[in-house]
Amino acid sequence: MISAASLLLDTARRGELHHAIIVHGPTPDLLRQLAVRIAKTLNCLNGTTGDDCTACTRIERRIHPDVHFIEVAGERKLISIEQIRDLVGGSALRPYEGRTKVFIIDPADALSAGGSNALLKTLEEPTRDTTFVLITRSPDLLLPTIRSRSQSIYVGSDAPRDLALPLQVTRRQQIASFTTEDERETLADRIVDALHRYATRGDSAALLSLAAIVSASDDPKDAMALTAAVFCDAVALRDDQAVDGKQLAEIREAIPRERLLGAADTLLAAIRALNVNADVRLVVEQALAVIVTG
Repeated sequence: MISAASLLLDTARRGELHHAIIVHGPTPDLLRQLAVRIAKTLNCLNGTTGDDCTACTRIERRIHPDVHFIEVAGERKLISIEQIRDLVGGSALRPYEGRTKVFIIDPADALSAGGSNALLKTLEEPTRDTTFVLITRSPDLLLPTIRSRSQSIYVGSDAPRDLALPLQVTRRQQIASFTTEDERETLADRIVDALHRYATRGDSAALLSLAAIVSASDDPKDAMALTAAVFCDAVALRDDQAVDGKQLAEIREAIPRERLLGAADTLLAAIRALNVNADVRLVVEQALAVIVTG
């Protein structure tokens, strides 16, 4: 089966890519890698989907004058209207040295209200040789007017191998260091059961139980990553292997997807801090608090 990511890159290589695309899925790092590959494909000197040519190397190093990354700056929580105004001004210019100007907005769901509105006219009347790549966990987090002007592409576990990550948030491929698949599935079932109790009964103790389950695992980092994967599965309503699809649906119905995705992001970010923070349970409890408070 040809993956959505492969088809997207091939479309870009042929010069037939929509001027604005929303790439979404449960793994932000995978989406970022794909966005960079799209920029390389549109500007590669050898016409490939990314190689060691000068243009591809400069894009990888973020020094290509025609590839721009619009991200949350500093301590801010949103992409500001000023950043989008700079984007709009830059998009009106011709490429400096490449074939296509590429603007990667990461994450697009961090656009401020003013920034979103400032972007609309540009998406509606794009300048020639300009492509916008919007990265988000879910297109539902974007304004409907932005979605209507863009092509939405879901990128999940079927991405090409060269886009795969050691820590992919897809439960079926999660964390090879689990001793057996049964061990992984048993832990996933326990995670879902605890989250389901909270979702259907409002039982806050269920989240404390979930934190205890994760922190007591032989490898808490893997357990945290698996928990984040289950949260993303609930958002995507995916019925995978041993996890009860009905339970996932009921979780998704009861808990806003923004909170589930926010908790997943917090868990994955916390994994990197575990080397300097010995209180694993506290870290997990803080991440799960996002589900309650948003």
